[in-house]
Amino acid sequence: MHEVVEEARKEQKSCMIFKVDFERAYDSVSWNFLSYMLRRLGFYKKWILWIEGCLKSAMVSVLVNGSPTTDFVPQKGLRQGDPLVPLLFNIVAEGLTGLMREVVNQEMFTEFFVGEKNVPVSILQYADDTIFFGEANMQNVKTIKSILRAFELASGLKINYAKSCFEAMGQSQQWIMQAAGYLNCRILSMPFTYLGIPIGANPRRSELWDPIIRKSEKKLARWK
Repeated sequence: MHEVVEEARKEQKSCMIFKVDFERAYDSVSWNFLSYMLRRLGFYKKWILWIEGCLKSAMVSVLVNGSPTTDFVPQKGLRQGDPLVPLLFNIVAEGLTGLMREVVNQEMFTEFFVGEKNVPVSILQYADDTIFFGEANMQNVKTIKSILRAFELASGLKINYAKSCFEAMGQSQQWIMQAAGYLNCRILSMPFTYLGIPIGANPRRSELWDPIIRKSEKKLARWK
């Protein structure tokens, strides 16, 4: 991600960045979509039944004025804290990667090419942290919104556009505001943080890393 942003800024390449925020990601996953993705990825039928059994074995109740209601079985969502959940969520998120791969193959989306070997980059994902890259044009913006809507209908994962952010290099500020308005999201301010790492700033400056070093020292101090 840092390489993409750095190259786009230094060489004034046309590049857009859309940082997506999923709304209550783990709680809204469709079980039917998860089963579909397991079949698409070639998991054995008995294995899929085991996974479905783990999901449907949970019983929950709601506290109303301090008193629990009758237990019931939830119809969607993944239980946070379950060691299987991050892996299952990655399988669900693979559906979004597949959609992006398809629109690229259909020439409906223009990727961003980085480095001497022109490596194509269109989407980077780490669990529910997702960022789209591509050439800064309105066709790409419309395509992203379309596939996110399709993914939401299929998987149950809804995008929180109010917390999502958009930025572009090689385009005017007016165009950036127009694209962000179409996506109904905020403007991404540079530098920004992704997975705790600052992106878009000079990594050679020590003061950039000071907050991360202090945070790490604070965590290490508790280990004694």
